[in-house]
Amino acid sequence: MKKTVIASMGMLVFLTLSVGCADTSLEEVPGIDYDSTEADTQMVEAQDETDINVKDEQDTTVFIDEKLGENLFISAELKMPENNPYEYVTRLKSFDYDTVLEAIGQNAEGNLVVDDGSDEFTGGSLAYHRNEMADHLDTYCSYAWEMGLADDRDMSFLSREDAVARMHSFIEMLGVGGEPEALDVVAMNQSDFENAKKAIMEDSDYQFLSDKGYGSDTFKEDMEVYRIIFRMNVNGIPVYRNEPNLRQTSERYLAYPAAVTALLSNNGIEMITMTGMFEPYEEHQKEAIIIGEDGIKEAIMKKFGDVTLTSEFRARNIRMEYFPLLREDSFTEMELIPVWCVDFEVDGQSVEDSRYAIRFNAITGEEIS
Repeated sequence: MKKTVIASMGMLVFLTLSVGCADTSLEEVPGIDYDSTEADTQMVEAQDETDINVKDEQDTTVFIDEKLGENLFISAELKMPENNPYEYVTRLKSFDYDTVLEAIGQNAEGNLVVDDGSDEFTGGSLAYHRNEMADHLDTYCSYAWEMGLADDRDMSFLSREDAVARMHSFIEMLGVGGEPEALDVVAMNQSDFENAKKAIMEDSDYQFLSDKGYGSDTFKEDMEVYRIIFRMNVNGIPVYRNEPNLRQTSERYLAYPAAVTALLSNNGIEMITMTGMFEPYEEHQKEAIIIGEDGIKEAIMKKFGDVTLTSEFRARNIRMEYFPLLREDSFTEMELIPVWCVDFEVDGQSVEDSRYAIRFNAITGEEIS
């Protein structure tokens, strides 16, 4: 949990092009015997009872509960999108410095770094910090959120809803592709910051922050801050945003995950970081005919078919997302590909604890990561 806090501190660290993560070893996980069950696939009632077409999978939700192989199970809900998604070709966003300053709507104080197209390795990125204190505020907000020290409430200068709308407008002013969706909103005042500071200073894992000046931080009596984390959606489907269980499986470079973090106070924008932003795409480019239940099961069995599983792997979550891939021979041009992301429990661990996920191309069934 605390790794999230550490990752949010300081200036924006640009993501490396070759993304990887520790993979769960199929051979090293201790084996556990489980009683097998008969395959059972249960169809759940169509979402719209007034418009049911038994030949149309898109309007149905399916709960799959089957044994696919030795120590390989699937117990997950599959919800097909109402309409076939599209494949998009776009490029990483280039930001105009003056446009960003205008959107911030404040004087020139602070540190603003934008990708204006001059550095092909940092496309789609933007970082603004009003001052060094902005980094500290981000750390306190992140810590408070992780540790449950901040309540869900409105600040006096702006409601949560209006704060999200304010930053939503900021993002739209920059002309990026996709639709921002607020995932987490943390509201903190002077008392909250004092409590978070005290907790951090007493936390042995954060003693190093004393050397970075956190121990001497003071907070104005009327200080109020929202920390808002956005993800980007494409036609209602989320774009990959740097989940910790990504595994590189091909020679192609992954594009940057799409994520936005903002700090908005009663004094204006304190911090805004954006990564993986892309240019607006044409409304419709190429319709994708995606695989459904049978295709997903086939992809899972293909992945594990030649492996002797000594631990129980059970697919628990199946969700669709857009996955950004840099096009071959390019550092800026990218494709947005619909994928099925399948989260697994390993030996009864929760999905969050096992952190084992596989992404399959939703058109071909090919393993992406």
